[in-house]
Amino acid sequence: MLTAPAGSLSRYLPLFERLQKKTVLDYGSGNLRNAIYLHRRGYRVYAVDLPGRIKSKTLPRLSLLFADELKDLSLDANIALCTFVLNLIDSNKRIEVMDTIAANMASGGYFLVETRDFTLRDLDLLIVPRGFARVHDQRGRYTVIALYKYLGAYH
Repeated sequence: MLTAPAGSLSRYLPLFERLQKKTVLDYGSGNLRNAIYLHRRGYRVYAVDLPGRIKSKTLPRLSLLFADELKDLSLDANIALCTFVLNLIDSNKRIEVMDTIAANMASGGYFLVETRDFTLRDLDLLIVPRGFARVHDQRGRYTVIALYKYLGAYH
């Protein structure tokens, strides 16, 4: 039985399934719910979190990284996930996280963000300057979900 992913991931999974390359950066992966789900569907997953926050699992094609390790890599991910992470970090750290995610994205890749206490304008101000364009969004009762496409303009 597959681990159930976040609802936002389920919504956009048909789009992601059509991609040729299936490399995922799951930033703030915590309990690995989305990482394991995508791994079991054949994706190459890089699960990223802080030491002590990530639940250890050993699975082929599932790489566990600490956030600081990601700064020295260039993953060329075509899918990035950031679900309920922005609420947990301060504004300076958010900028660093967005820069790191952008530096590890492949041109044309998708970035899925789910958060609370942010407006779409807040998200756009944080994400769009890093080479992304918002392509879809939805609001839940307590959440904002936004899907961005990386245009490859970030340096």
